[in-house]
Amino acid sequence: MTGLRRIETTFGELGLEATDAGLTRLWLPGSLPLGFGSLAGSAAQERHLDQAERELREYFAGEREQFTVTLDWSQATSGFTGEVQRALAEIPYGQTCSYGEMADRLGHPRAARAVGTACSKNPLPIFSACHRVVKSDGSVGFYGGGEAMKHELLELEERVIGQR
Repeated sequence: MTGLRRIETTFGELGLEATDAGLTRLWLPGSLPLGFGSLAGSAAQERHLDQAERELREYFAGEREQFTVTLDWSQATSGFTGEVQRALAEIPYGQTCSYGEMADRLGHPRAARAVGTACSKNPLPIFSACHRVVKSDGSVGFYGGGEAMKHELLELEERVIGQR
């Protein structure tokens, strides 16, 4: 069993899912399953959901650059896709890399498209920062929450970095 939470943000409604081990999923605006609603979970699940919600709100307000909520990858994809998804969290706040650069970092220099596919299947966007991976020409490319949201997230991070 998992705990579920629906939250309203400036970007629209998001959905969170947590197990006792940590946060397992974030649904971006427009991707919430039909009929998705909050479902109270165990005390541990509620702690993870509370922390994830608080950290997201701080991030959207420009007050958080790093997430500390525990991520539970036990239900996530394995193999190359899982490797990419976990590596996304290593891209520093306010920085981007191309799909090709990410493929190079992982030792698969010809796998830029596979990196893009892995990003599109990321169960924890924002927490595992697929929005920081862009096309080689610098354009934002596809994003589950829409290209406008990806652009806004990157602008938010640039603005915060510029205010330091």
